[in-house]
Amino acid sequence: MLSEAARSVWAKSPNAAGEWLPLWQHMDDSADVACHLFDHWLAPGVVELLVKELGGDCEAARCAIRFLAGVHDLGKATPAFAIQHEGLAQRMREHGLYMPLNRREMADRQLAHHTVAGHHLLIGWLVERGWSRRWAAAWGVVLGGHHGAPPDEDDRLLPQSYPHLFGEGKWVQVQRELLCRMAERSEVLNYLDGWRELRLSVRFQVLVTGIVIVSDWIASNEELLPFHTGELPEAVIDPQRSSRALAALALPVPWIPSVIPDEVSDVFATRFSLPPGARVRPVQVAACDVARAMSEPGLLIIEAPMGEGKTEAALAAAEIMAQRWGAGGLLVALPTQATSDAMFARVVDWLDRLGDDGQQVGGSITLGHGKARLNRLFQGLVRDGRTGHAEIDCDSGIGSKSVAHHAVTAHAWLSGRKKAQLANFSVGTIDQLLFAALKSRHLMLRHLGLAGKVVVLDEVHAYDAYMNSYLTKVLTWLGTYRVPVIALSATLPADRRQELMAAYRRGCHRTAPPPMSDVEGYPILSWTTGAAVRHRRIESSGRSTSVQVCSLGGKVDDDAADLVALLEDKLSGGGCALVIRNTVRRVLATAAELERHFPGDVTVVHARFIAADRMRKDIELLDSFGSLDRAQQRPARHIVVASQVVEQSLDIDFDLLVTDLAPIDLVLQRMGRLHRHQRGENQVERPPKLRTAQTYIAGVEFTAGVPELEPAAARHVYGEHPLLRAAAVLLPHLGHVIRLPDDIAPLVQHAYGLEQAGPESWQDAMNAARQSWLDRCALRAANAEKFQLKEPARPGNSIVGWIAADVGETEDHSQGQGQVRDGAPSLEVIVVQQHTDADWFTPSWLAEDHGNRRVPRESTPSDQLAQIMATCSLRLPLEFSTERAESELWAATPEQWEFSPLIYRLPVLVLDQDGFGEIAGRGVHYTPDSGLRILAAEEANPHSAVDSSREAGIHS
Repeated sequence: MLSEAARSVWAKSPNAAGEWLPLWQHMDDSADVACHLFDHWLAPGVVELLVKELGGDCEAARCAIRFLAGVHDLGKATPAFAIQHEGLAQRMREHGLYMPLNRREMADRQLAHHTVAGHHLLIGWLVERGWSRRWAAAWGVVLGGHHGAPPDEDDRLLPQSYPHLFGEGKWVQVQRELLCRMAERSEVLNYLDGWRELRLSVRFQVLVTGIVIVSDWIASNEELLPFHTGELPEAVIDPQRSSRALAALALPVPWIPSVIPDEVSDVFATRFSLPPGARVRPVQVAACDVARAMSEPGLLIIEAPMGEGKTEAALAAAEIMAQRWGAGGLLVALPTQATSDAMFARVVDWLDRLGDDGQQVGGSITLGHGKARLNRLFQGLVRDGRTGHAEIDCDSGIGSKSVAHHAVTAHAWLSGRKKAQLANFSVGTIDQLLFAALKSRHLMLRHLGLAGKVVVLDEVHAYDAYMNSYLTKVLTWLGTYRVPVIALSATLPADRRQELMAAYRRGCHRTAPPPMSDVEGYPILSWTTGAAVRHRRIESSGRSTSVQVCSLGGKVDDDAADLVALLEDKLSGGGCALVIRNTVRRVLATAAELERHFPGDVTVVHARFIAADRMRKDIELLDSFGSLDRAQQRPARHIVVASQVVEQSLDIDFDLLVTDLAPIDLVLQRMGRLHRHQRGENQVERPPKLRTAQTYIAGVEFTAGVPELEPAAARHVYGEHPLLRAAAVLLPHLGHVIRLPDDIAPLVQHAYGLEQAGPESWQDAMNAARQSWLDRCALRAANAEKFQLKEPARPGNSIVGWIAADVGETEDHSQGQGQVRDGAPSLEVIVVQQHTDADWFTPSWLAEDHGNRRVPRESTPSDQLAQIMATCSLRLPLEFSTERAESELWAATPEQWEFSPLIYRLPVLVLDQDGFGEIAGRGVHYTPDSGLRILAAEEANPHSAVDSSREAGIHS
């Protein structure tokens, strides 16, 4: 029984009905919820990690977590916290718990925030029981970190030094009373003496802190666990209270794969939509074999050509790994939002097939990027998660379904920035994974979400030095949590493969990994096994393409005449050509020139379209140039002029490729869009001049001395060094053939290796470019480390100071991405059109009657209208990432918009009815066909003459 003084301590102040939550009740609720999470919600692999930490005793682990969750708010039993509510504080004074009469007399109370107070009170209680303060700190820090940030290293606040904040006399009696009650109720008293010398790992501390945070949030939900009436409720134990709450919350259970067929062909036949007559490819068989043979969870890297089915191989291997090691979910991380959206539909389809096969899928999924609200499939799953209905509209805008039953929903409670990664399944941009290495509040929730999953990294070659610094750090932590990781790449340099392997092994084994020997071969699988790495070369599937490679010629920055002449010749008998430029400026200039010579046959694709137009263009590309079953209306002649957005995100097939010089792996990726699908009997054959795959390299001048590079690509996009190396390895192939996939690995390893490439006359320039590149990479890596986690400390060290100097909360939008990507974050805006009457409207060209909707400026847009407005979001060029541009855009934005959860982060860009506008003194022009163009200084801007008296709208 608790004393009246202990029962008077409060955890939540009175609500509108005057009901309040006693601390003892919140302790009971939190402990019971944590016990339920341990038994029913955590992935089996996470439970195994926690149990192993406490000597393999499952009951001991359950008791420890139940106890820590129960006492997490112990710091509220202090004057510093209790004084915050006058009425409840007075009731506590009446029961002998002294504190000043008002908060003004305790101006320093924030020194003893209840998280910090709980941290020190638990340590002190354990020290009184004979524990070392050092080992006790690893338990106390769970209380100190339950608001998302463990105490900092310099926080040495001790109760005996500040008795007016922590309490003395009867306060100490009540604190011990609450601790002992929970220790007895959780049965942890049976274990405490045996744990005195136990050195808890950082892994245990982080994961348990995450569990306690989740338990606290659920136990704090008044709708699930009602507050109490009466001045001093009896401390009774009601085991059904938390059971009722958790039944109402209906958290998803972990994914538990059922029996997986022994034959890989049977796995693929039941898990994937394979076309008739399709055979499982060698790399897919090998991935499943390795997943079955690995001695422990590890990192598996699959290197295979484009179009070899690496995604299906990864999903099949992930299912095997999840079954072997108790993973309760899957995370797939990709380079861009476009690749994430495409993968999301594929993962949902895969999960549906698992559900049809009788598996316990788990039921919760999230799409992790800032535009998730615009993905129709995900939004349908969100509605399903809120309403419980199984039949939803799942048209993703790219897929073909209209209504379907799905094995997963987007659980309403597991949403938002902090909880979304706790869903069983997550598909999103690489940023969501990289955030796990960024010092930020509630980081332990990200780690808890990762620890119970298999992680798939797609296009792992696609990241720069800054992002790679984060990725290697994340891999070390994933190794610590024994998370199975599958990394996919068509073109991975050998040194990068070694870096990834070494990072993962540091997390697993805490020792410096031995040097890795170079391995030749392609396709190839590499995986960790214990402290070693193994490799397996895979035979080719037999799919191959011979690509003739030539230089386009012409001036580096003015090759329009040569390009037009080439296309007039090659497309004289019809055909579809893809022209890839490295900058949007070159895309727009090239498209304008080609439109003059090929009117009506030119399409523009780049990143400066509003979201709705980007989605529309992706659909049009797939319908015209996609797979054989998708592209039913392939044009007789057409030219697509695109930026890098077509490199990875879309399954598109062209007859001819012209590409600006890029790093060699990206050039090869671009070649993967060439003759991608073999024409069958019922398909129109490629035109006679294009039946051989051909690539022309532009943006570089090979004819005289050291290659002249396109300036913007060399200075701002890729850098001079990787472009010169690419030029050097391509030079011997000009006028000859590159064979895919046979030449992929040799070209990539040569370009990224240390041996000399290119003629002797190039070497001085190449060596200087290399040194400059190395210096920049070192600087970028050093900058990346400023806000990164350190690698896991040795067991016994507490996570006090774990995220000191953190960046606050991480975000999914462009500002948040700037935390894990190099350079200034690009500014994102909402585009509206101003009519002659000065009213604002959604853009006139939007489909589905979404255009010409009046946009309010004096009130908050409705959710329906805000959803449409969100599809009009546009990422501006980096040159507008300035204080002037941002301040002018926000000055033009109605204040009432900040109350809309869908658009409150986005300022407005106002265009006139012809698409003209102005940003920080620069004229811009937008059309749904060409996207956003920055006007040259000499170009007239009609926008400046329209309603010049308007204060806010024009400078937007």
